[in-house]
Amino acid sequence: MVNSKLIFDNINNKNFQIEFEDNLPIKCELIEVKGINSSTLKKGQSEPFSLVFQSKEQRVFEQNTYKLTHSELNDLALFLVPIGSDDIGVRYEAVFT
Repeated sequence: MVNSKLIFDNINNKNFQIEFEDNLPIKCELIEVKGINSSTLKKGQSEPFSLVFQSKEQRVFEQNTYKLTHSELNDLALFLVPIGSDDIGVRYEAVFT
């Protein structure tokens, strides 16, 4: 599967299962799909974008590659970075360039 912003735009605000630990998936919501402006895009190059997921866990998992599952997609392995937390839980970001 080609990772493109359009694919994720269509499932924004939906839940994913992220396997932060072996056999322990945690439900996270995709809360933001955001294009990244780039003046260096070459013709035919995909638009860079980022995804932000919100967990309901207060525990922060370190940046790493994790397995994500969603009913409308094949399983994905994404490099996620914790970018902040609030009363709801921790937010994680994946960037596609």
